[in-house]
Amino acid sequence: MLGDQRSKMSLKKIVKKNLNDTKTVKVTQLTESKIVNGRFSIIAESVNLHSKIQTTKFFNKLFVESKNLVDMGISTNIINEDLIMVLKGLMGDENSQVIDVLKDRLITYLESKLDMDTFEKEVLKQSIMELDEDEFPQVFSDKRFLARIITDTFIREFGEKYLDGLTDMTKELLMNRIDNEDFKRELEDKFTTALDSLLDSIESNMDSKLKGIRDSVLS
Repeated sequence: MLGDQRSKMSLKKIVKKNLNDTKTVKVTQLTESKIVNGRFSIIAESVNLHSKIQTTKFFNKLFVESKNLVDMGISTNIINEDLIMVLKGLMGDENSQVIDVLKDRLITYLESKLDMDTFEKEVLKQSIMELDEDEFPQVFSDKRFLARIITDTFIREFGEKYLDGLTDMTKELLMNRIDNEDFKRELEDKFTTALDSLLDSIESNMDSKLKGIRDSVLS
């Protein structure tokens, strides 16, 4: 009898703890969501996607702010969910083709920033255009996400464009050279390094501008 009472008390404590933990998680998620939504909304405020200068500044800020939020320990799921909502509202209509417009602008932006040959630029364009709507925010929140997509597209497009006309045996030999984990990892690392260098350059330029403003105010 006493054992049954203790078991019931233990079960109540477990249930109570789980309820408290769930409540804490929900409060944390709500707080994080407010932070993310607020910061992205400021960046997106009054941006003109038809202006190359404004679009460049917009993507610069999105990359840097997403990195800062991740570094703060905020869930990437929350970052992605709030970012897609903010982006959809850029043209004042959540059912508009804003993500398609952003894809096109992002391709132009990255082509101008990254040192890529003609084939790599084609792969970049194909990779971004094939992204699902809910995948688009991951370009900013996960530094390896786009590199992984580009790598997969690179291998697929290479096989389709450069192996046509070869014998099946030669095709298989060449594809075995590139469609393996070692080559994929090497290619993904290359594109990740390129994107990391871009982010470092953006942050450095922003720091320089802030320093210039600070120096002019204090002088």
